[in-house]
Amino acid sequence: MLSTSIAQTYFLDDFSDQDMSDWIKYDVDGDNNQWDLLDLTGYNAELGHSMVSFSTDFDSNNFDPDNYVVSPAIDLTNATGEIVLDYTYGSGGAVNNHQETYSVYVTTANNLATLQGATAIHNETIANAESIETNSLDLSAYAGQTIYVTFRHHDTPNAMLALFIDDIVVRTPLDSDAILRHVDLIRYSLPSVDNTLSMEVKNNGNYTISTLEVNWNDGTDDHISTINVNIPVASTISIDHPIPVNYANIVEANITVTITAVNGAVDGDTANNVQNDILFNTLSQSSPKAVLIEEHTGTWCGWCPRGAVALEHIATTYPDTAVTIAVHNSDPMTVSEYDSGLASITGGGYPNSSFDRTTTIAPSTSAFEAAYNTRISGLKPVTLDVNASISGSDLTITANATFYTNINAANFKLGAIIIENGVTGTSSGYDQVNYYAGGGEGAMGGYENLPDPVPAAQMVYDHVGRELLGGFNGQDNSIPVSSITDGDNFQYTFNYTIPATSNQNNMYIALVLIDSNTGAVINATQKSINNALSTSDLELVSNVTIYPNPATDKFNIGFDTSSAKNFTITVTDMLGRTVLSQQHKNLDGNNTIAISTHQFNAGQYIVTIATPKTSYSKRLIVNN
Repeated sequence: MLSTSIAQTYFLDDFSDQDMSDWIKYDVDGDNNQWDLLDLTGYNAELGHSMVSFSTDFDSNNFDPDNYVVSPAIDLTNATGEIVLDYTYGSGGAVNNHQETYSVYVTTANNLATLQGATAIHNETIANAESIETNSLDLSAYAGQTIYVTFRHHDTPNAMLALFIDDIVVRTPLDSDAILRHVDLIRYSLPSVDNTLSMEVKNNGNYTISTLEVNWNDGTDDHISTINVNIPVASTISIDHPIPVNYANIVEANITVTITAVNGAVDGDTANNVQNDILFNTLSQSSPKAVLIEEHTGTWCGWCPRGAVALEHIATTYPDTAVTIAVHNSDPMTVSEYDSGLASITGGGYPNSSFDRTTTIAPSTSAFEAAYNTRISGLKPVTLDVNASISGSDLTITANATFYTNINAANFKLGAIIIENGVTGTSSGYDQVNYYAGGGEGAMGGYENLPDPVPAAQMVYDHVGRELLGGFNGQDNSIPVSSITDGDNFQYTFNYTIPATSNQNNMYIALVLIDSNTGAVINATQKSINNALSTSDLELVSNVTIYPNPATDKFNIGFDTSSAKNFTITVTDMLGRTVLSQQHKNLDGNNTIAISTHQFNAGQYIVTIATPKTSYSKRLIVNN
């Protein structure tokens, strides 16, 4: 994350080399859980690789950590004057799961006895949930010595999550040193719209910063402005550039942002004043969009009902703008490539999740709602569509991607994912371990009223990821060009054989566009297999309506058919349980079927009208 090159730097480790082998670790509590190096990009793109010490294993085990991690020797024998230790730190925990305690020690030896006998120069219990913070400590008293800096994670209460440390620097500060830490600019916009370019700036020097001169340049034009600020020493603030980013035509701009002056003069260290390769695109039109939510789960995981409830909440609340997939681990529904691919993003905790493969979220209904609202905002550069034809059980899937901008260095791939609802099994592997049984952990979508484990006979699994077509990272050559022009369309054909053990009427095709440069999902869409089938494959008739919706006493199903057919009408609740099933034979022409809702509880249901080969489903709300 860090990009400084200060001449008076005595030690710097931002772990961008993905190596902490020169640090010494002491696991004093002896639980074999100690400091490790993890890629936290999915948690926050600024962090990259950071040192992490956990206080839980994401399942039922809470740790009582007493973990030391000791730096390599830091030579201050020739140092004079002011010396500071800077570092980034924080907690991965949400509210009530963030109160990690840590201490910082500075010693002239690195053995455990010395560390345990030392007095901490700093001790803190993190006050802010899901925080990324910076701290600066005075090491001037250690000038002329060789020292070791130690971080200790300890005395953390149960039910916390993790502590991370990054960007460790020992230095003599300059009088003037502004760091341009981060630039935020929306990637996609319609033409002739003002877009704010925001900057995060840290004062790494000895004096308050009162003015900054900042230039954003797109390779052709400068946009220079002097901005009045108040940045105390060691503080970081967010500021907006006064000149918005706005283009009237369809363009892709590669923007560089530079701090060109601090307090009216050239900065003492100009190497940390620049952020490059900030891409901005205008679109000829907006596109339908959906958020891909992949939830990591397993029947063995007692906290995973929380993930299932959160995923179902999003699926039912945003059925047209969210693609929800349960990715199973170590149970009969596991797809190994999918399991390992998602673990490479989330870190393998359970339950866990990824939104568009950019953001890792610990599942809860509120966290999923917030993450969905964040990800669904903004525009997408591509419209995705999927259609299919079938011969027997062999499915041919045609994926379509149409772009509405110019992209000069494209590296995209299409991927298709098969999803199935209503999955059941009889073996013990389908029993769901349930730590919410009995209600001691509070309400959890009805799981508090179910046993631990929930027997397979009582479990119906929805949103199950069944197959990756094209692999976790997408199909090679599915978007076979590196330069895309506004209006370009690409098609790719995937093939899939529906297993005899699966129910076509419960299956969906998700289509995703993946940016291979970052691994992020740019856009997603999904259709049921039956809706994706071409017109010649559909037996279901036209003009299907369900009314009134919401319903109170009854609802009607209306549809037309051009020839006599047998129909099954099924109503299921949001846990996949069948609450009504009716058979209707030899229906022809215009039909209206009335169904009483007196046996239904108030809530949401799925009404499915099916012939032997295809079906139509629609959501129904019952208000009794």
